[in-house]
Order: sequence, then structure tokens, then C-alpha cells
Amino acid sequence: MAPPLQHSQTAQRSGIPPTSARKHRSHRPKADHALTFKLDHSVGADQVKGRQPKLCDVTQRHSDRYAVTHIHSSTQDPCARQPGLCSVVCTTYNHAKYARAAIESIVAQDYRPLEIIVIDDGSTDDNVAVIEAALSESDVQSTLITQQNTANIAGNVNRALAAATGDFVLPTSLDDLLLPGCISSKMALLLEDQSLVMVGNSSMSEMDMSGKITRPEVRNPVFGHETASCHDLLEIEFATAGSFFTQGTVLRADCVEAIGGYDEDIAGDDLILRTKLWKHLIANSCLRCVFLRDPGFVYRKHDENLHRNTLRQLRTLIDWHNRFFPERPLPAIVTRRARNYFSECLANRDDAALQQALDLGPFMADLYSAYRYSWGYYRRSTKHALRRVFLPTRR
Repeated sequence: MAPPLQHSQTAQRSGIPPTSARKHRSHRPKADHALTFKLDHSVGADQVKGRQPKLCDVTQRHSDRYAVTHIHSSTQDPCARQPGLCSVVCTTYNHAKYARAAIESIVAQDYRPLEIIVIDDGSTDDNVAVIEAALSESDVQSTLITQQNTANIAGNVNRALAAATGDFVLPTSLDDLLLPGCISSKMALLLEDQSLVMVGNSSMSEMDMSGKITRPEVRNPVFGHETASCHDLLEIEFATAGSFFTQGTVLRADCVEAIGGYDEDIAGDDLILRTKLWKHLIANSCLRCVFLRDPGFVYRKHDENLHRNTLRQLRTLIDWHNRFFPERPLPAIVTRRARNYFSECLANRDDAALQQALDLGPFMADLYSAYRYSWGYYRRSTKHALRRVFLPTRR
């Protein structure tokens, strides 16, 4: 068994490697205090105005891919972690319609001290302007990082985490909302018990694109297992590939660092982080986590939600299985999703999409072979054939 992890309140933080940055205090006019500097690309990415910030491995390997980055910060000392501070780390892309409401839900939290870290992944709408306006109207210290699009959510979160100065972090997205008391309810437990490294919620709420609550309480797979052992939580993760949503969850920053942050080389950022966390807690039996039953955030369902991309979800699940559970057979949830995807391809007569799935690996080829000889395959193929005959597509 690995030795217990000690949580230091004065852990050394990693710096941020900006290629172009501007820092300011949000409560003063920009002209009075703005500091602007640019990176000479003939020198290393760390050598900005003589500063050589130390990078954690995950931040370094992702930051190397940035062409242009601007950092706007009202944090007084970006290199010192602040005890008791909760850093709300927000990822966002083309959320101009939702970002203000999301930021206002963070500012409205009744816990202090608090800071907001936002990383915009090259939005093409007015997202950055909306965020800047919302942050400027707030008294909460904040950092806004803008960059060219990378489409790497895990890497974006890692970069935002490197900018956070709190002992505690809460990941979220600017298309969702934090509910009142989301942070204070968790911080009360974390500040009281040093063995707690994470407090989450076993349920959430859902809303539509307009912000109307459609489901006040949606129970996650961990519901009813709020104080379960990490061994049991890992099994729930394996069976469901979605034990809970990390939005609104508060974690100790040094625990996130101890597990290496988010894995940038595969998709499934939350799924990967949760699995690494369960394994870390199993190896460090002195550490634990707990869940609150009340919803902590509102998940917004809209057309751009990543879970709607079935092929991406299948690729994520296979990569996740291969990395963390190579000795175990594929969980049933992968088989079910694969069969549903095969059925969609059959219904749409989409041979190209089917081939993309088969290219994911031998697992998929085996699943498809078994599916073709199943009763479900014959039933669906017959139904779709009859539809094409008797209900031809109108032109």
C-alpha cells in the first residue's frame, strides 16, 4: 500500500506560462494599472519578462500547444495558494447565451473567500465580452484566460487549475448553474475534516436551453451510496461510467495535483478524473470523500452537449477501459451503447459511421459480429427495410 498522502496548506503551486498577458485589479479603471507584455517567440515559453515559472507536467505539455493566450487577473499573488480559498474553475466555449447567468450563480454563493478562473477555448461568439462584463461587475477576484481553440477539455481544465490560487477547487462549465449553498455546504465539511478530499452531490437538477427547470432532482448512480467505500465507488464507476457529475464538486487542490490532474491524451475528462480519484483514495486509506443528497448544480441540456455525440462516447469508454481496466471485460454499458449505435447506423444506412465505430478497435468488431447474429439485429433490419418500402422518404 502506498504511504498516506499528507495535505499541506502551503503546497507549492505551479506557475502559468502565458504567451501574452494583461493583469489588472477588477475594481479599478484599466488605464490606471493595466500591465501588458508579449512573449518573444525566439525564447522559451517560460521566459516572460525575466520570470521563469515552474510548471507541473500536465500544464507544461498542454501549454506548449498554445499560439496566443491572454490572461486577465485580479489575483494579487498568482503564485501563492490561499488557505480556505475556493477556486471555481470554469471551462467555456461559445456560451455567450449562458455565461452571465453562470457567473452570477457563482458570485451569489454565500461562501467567501472565493475566486473565479475562466478559460475560454477560442469562442467564435460574444462569449469573451459577456464574461469580461460579468466579471467586471463582481467583487470576486477573477482570472480570465483566452486562447485559440484546442478542443481539449482536459488540457483546458489543467491550464485553469494552474492559475487557481485556492486550497480548494470546484470545476464547472459556463453553460450550467451553481445552486445556492453549493460551495458553503461542502466547505463546512472540508474545513472541519482534513481527511476529506472531496465533497460532491449525489443528485442534480436539469434545465432546458431557456433556463427553465425541467427536472428538479435527477439522481446519479451514487445516490444512496453517499458514504460508500472507495472500492464500492470504483465498482459503481465501472458499471455506469458516470457515477456523478463533477460540476459543483469541491476538491482539495493538492489531491487533484497528486493524481496528475486531468489526462489530456484521451477524452472523457470527468470520467478519467473520477476513476483516478477512486484509485488514489483506495491506495491512501486515510483519505475519503462524501456526497450530499441535495442537488448542488443545474445541468443545462442543449444541442451542443458532448454526451449527444455517441461515437465520441464510445471512443471515450474504450480508451477509459483500456487504460484503467485492461484485465477486465468490457462493462455492460459499453455493449449497450455499441448496440444502440449499430442500430442507428442501420436505421440511417450510414456505412461510413459504422466503419468509424469498427475502427475503434477489435472490441467493436467483436461486438458488431455478435450483434449481427442477434435477434435484435434481424428485428431492426426487417423493420427498417419495411419502412423503406412502405414509407419512402419524401423528396
